[in-house]
Amino acid sequence: MSDIELLSLSPDGRYQVQAIPWEAGNSHWVFPPQIIDTQNGNVVFGFEDDLWSADRSTWLSPTRVELKLRKYPGHRGRLGLTVIIECARRTAEYGDGTHIDLSRLESTLEGMLDLLG
Repeated sequence: MSDIELLSLSPDGRYQVQAIPWEAGNSHWVFPPQIIDTQNGNVVFGFEDDLWSADRSTWLSPTRVELKLRKYPGHRGRLGLTVIIECARRTAEYGDGTHIDLSRLESTLEGMLDLLG
């Protein structure tokens, strides 16, 4: 598998969550998510580390998507982490409703995994 897979599309079609899946182990697939603005083709958010995988993406509004994430191999945070991304504002919401800029999201999630052990 090397083709881009569409994981979900916002209700108005403006944004899409996509991934280029790769096989990390025997039948263990990782789906590193990217959020794309379909109007201009820009990446709204994408992980630098391709070990992050989207288990689910659910659109809460035309600009807000909830991602259920895990990081391969999954020994930390076995149940995964959930984050809401506000595409238009380029922010994320996690945990108790804390909001951060998307540029800090990956490092914040790494810190959360460290706390989970």
